[in-house]
Amino acid sequence: MKARRIAAALGRVQLRRVEAMHSRRQAIARCYARGFTAVPAIEVPEVGSDLQHAWHLYPVRLRLERLSIDRARFIQELGNRQIGTSVHFIPLHRQPFYAQRYGYRRESFPVAEAEYPRLVSLPIYSRMSDADVDAVIAAVTDVVDRFAA
Repeated sequence: MKARRIAAALGRVQLRRVEAMHSRRQAIARCYARGFTAVPAIEVPEVGSDLQHAWHLYPVRLRLERLSIDRARFIQELGNRQIGTSVHFIPLHRQPFYAQRYGYRRESFPVAEAEYPRLVSLPIYSRMSDADVDAVIAAVTDVVDRFAA
């Protein structure tokens, strides 16, 4: 019960800052989009003008045909440059429960299988400084330049 009260108290404080936090993540997303426009191996998310994105994640798609490395090595290289990344989008049919329960197989979902190895989430959080954002852009650009196909 005490843990719930603590979580609720933290949540109330965060709600007061939600607009400012979202605004900052939007600004970071715009910086990333601008920073990666000249990086041919990176495909940034597109958001329609009539939509509002939460930017709780910043997923990019790697154009693997333009790189001599795969996603795992890309992530490793960014880690070597002190940039933490993650893979947040794992296709449902690859989850053990669904594969076992429904017999889903990888070849049954060719689009998801083609996209999965290309997706990487870059850091995006409201307390990132402009220098942090610039460091991510520089590191991604460096890895792409170094491992261009």
